[in-house]
Amino acid sequence: MINPEFEIFKDNMFVQARTLIADLAAAPDMELFDLTVGEPQMPPPDWLSDVLADKSHRWQAYPKAVASQQFLDDVHVYLASRFTSIADKFTLSDHIVPVPGTREPLHLLGHCVRGAKPSAAALVTNPFYHAWRAGALASGGEILFLNAGAETGFLPDLGALDEAVLKRTTIMYLCSPSNPHGVIATYEYLAEAILLARRYDFLLVMDECYSDIWRNNKPVSALEVAAQLPHQGDIFSHLIIVNSLSKRSNAAGVRAGFLCGDKRVISAYKVLVANGGALVPTPLLEAAGALYRDQEHNKIICAHYETSFVLADKALSCGIPDGGFFLWLETPASYHADDKQYVRDLYAQAGIKAVPGSLMGVTVGGVNPAAGYVRFALVHEHAIIERAMTRLARHRSEPYAVS
Repeated sequence: MINPEFEIFKDNMFVQARTLIADLAAAPDMELFDLTVGEPQMPPPDWLSDVLADKSHRWQAYPKAVASQQFLDDVHVYLASRFTSIADKFTLSDHIVPVPGTREPLHLLGHCVRGAKPSAAALVTNPFYHAWRAGALASGGEILFLNAGAETGFLPDLGALDEAVLKRTTIMYLCSPSNPHGVIATYEYLAEAILLARRYDFLLVMDECYSDIWRNNKPVSALEVAAQLPHQGDIFSHLIIVNSLSKRSNAAGVRAGFLCGDKRVISAYKVLVANGGALVPTPLLEAAGALYRDQEHNKIICAHYETSFVLADKALSCGIPDGGFFLWLETPASYHADDKQYVRDLYAQAGIKAVPGSLMGVTVGGVNPAAGYVRFALVHEHAIIERAMTRLARHRSEPYAVS
């Protein structure tokens, strides 16, 4: 009775990470640090609760599949501040649709390309966010994973893609800043990806949910790149970017963001969600617009994460990634890249919960590009981060027995 393809979801990394340590007990009388889930632990701006209260009279209104003019105006303010070069170069109502966070649209975009090509293929960055894989499954194509390891700069090597595969590709999922590495794709890299999508007629989905969490070099959006490349008709032809308030505004619970890109895809997406998708409730959409309009709280959030990584680097000499809030750390040499055993020992001996990298990727060509790494979410207040990183550094330096 159940779709057999759903078997693919049984290896969800968070379920596996919990199972991995289920038979263990953390050291007694030790503070437990849970650094597994990338859920912001710091609150959104204080004024958000006032906005939500002010808009509470709108709960009687059905949410719409299209953006309100107020939301479009708010997003325009955001674009004019964050992506200045494109703010006035397209019709927002044709190219933008509000979404309930990133997970659902990343999945539903796969349905928008289903049946577009025979013997279709869906390309997914490896390691992957589970919603990319869900979208690839929804596309109906053969799922092909693109390794993104140290040897390729933690982004897929686009130049190594086989032309025969590209010809049957209907959708490709990339992410910048990358999850979990925090690598920011360059203008040239994004241009190559967009030109491939246009040449081979597939949809490039850029997950940009971490685009407003950065240090040193502000991430360029694929929208900015697309607008400067040759195109026929649509300025964002063959491109969709996914933007969310979850990380940018510490507002994961609001479940709001937007898609922007190719108006053919936006139109198809509106039809899809109007007939069977979740829509952003009206009061939440108005609160989301207020968050997009305000830039000051995001500056505070970025500064918070920068300090978190300074604390981590001070304890571990690990370096600081350019984007995101994940620490992607190699396992100590004594573990011979066994990230699962390392995570078990971290929990049992040091009271630290983390995600083994190998659970975030799959083996392709004999290589799992995430194996031998561990992901730590640096999402807590600084006092907790400092204590956790100090303990992590001690565990890496002291001669614990490797079971």
